[in-house]
Amino acid sequence: MAGPATITAGLVLLALCAHHIAAAGAVPIPSSCCMSFISKKIPESRVVSYQLSTRSICPMAGVIFTTKKGQKFCGDPKQRWVQRYVKHLALRENASTGTRQ
Repeated sequence: MAGPATITAGLVLLALCAHHIAAAGAVPIPSSCCMSFISKKIPESRVVSYQLSTRSICPMAGVIFTTKKGQKFCGDPKQRWVQRYVKHLALRENASTGTRQ
């Protein structure tokens, strides 16, 4: 019969193997990815910037908006209000940097 030290060592080995197997199959998702979209529209006056979350590195394509208070939320790029906010923010950014489109 196996002693307590052998059983403990076996359990530790089993736990380590399970951890490595789970880690090998996991796909890292960057923190700048949208996992869900906001269900209601935030007033445009509160939004100061945006960042695109693309399907090439994220499970879902989205637009990450940042508010004046630093809060971040994801908008569905198929929604008209999201497209309008992105357009207005891009125009504002181009105007402040002096570039033209």
